[in-house]
This record gives sequence, structure tokens and C-alpha cells, in this order.
Amino acid sequence: MDTIFIREFRVAAWVGIYEWEIQRAQTLELDIEIGIPGAKVGQSDDIGDTVHYGQVVERITKELADKRFNLLEALAEHLCAIITGEFRAPWVKLSVAKLGHIRDVRKVGVTIERSR
Repeated sequence: MDTIFIREFRVAAWVGIYEWEIQRAQTLELDIEIGIPGAKVGQSDDIGDTVHYGQVVERITKELADKRFNLLEALAEHLCAIITGEFRAPWVKLSVAKLGHIRDVRKVGVTIERSR
């Protein structure tokens, strides 16, 4: 399957169960692979035949500014549903990580894959 990728996308989000996490947004890092819906875009050269990655970034940024999550797993599930639903992607793989959350650990997070 052909994919679009978005790597090292940093975004502020409200996520966590600890008191200090609830008090302020954290910077998360996302890596996203999105299945391209068919091979038509290679011939058509039309943005309407693919997933517009700029719109995906804008949509995720807005969504995470407005919504709160306890767990990264729920946040990842929610974002995958947006990408496969609103953007009609046939498949998505999303990794989301908290940065510097645990001493001596650069990143901690989850990766999930979902299909439509």
C-alpha cells in the first residue's frame, strides 16, 4: 500500500492522569503513516484523490487543543478515527509519544494501526 507519512509532528495536548499533567498541556510527538486511497492520484496529480497531509496536521492540532484524554491509547484511537473517517484513509498507523516524561527515557508512547 502506498502511504503518506508525517514524522516528528510536535503538538500541544491535554493528556494524563497525574495532577501535574492535568494542570497544563504537554508537547507530544506524533509519527503518522496514512494509506493513500487508491493509485489514481499518481495519474491524476489531483489533491482531491489523496489525503491532504496539511489538512490532517491542522485538524489534529485543533482537536488536541480542544479535547482532554487520560491515556495516550485513547488519544491515538481518537486521532485514527478522524483520519480514517473524515479523511477517508483506508489505513493509518499512528505513534504518539510523551517527551522526557520519565527520567533517563527520551520518549514513551504507543503505536496503533487501524483500517476503515
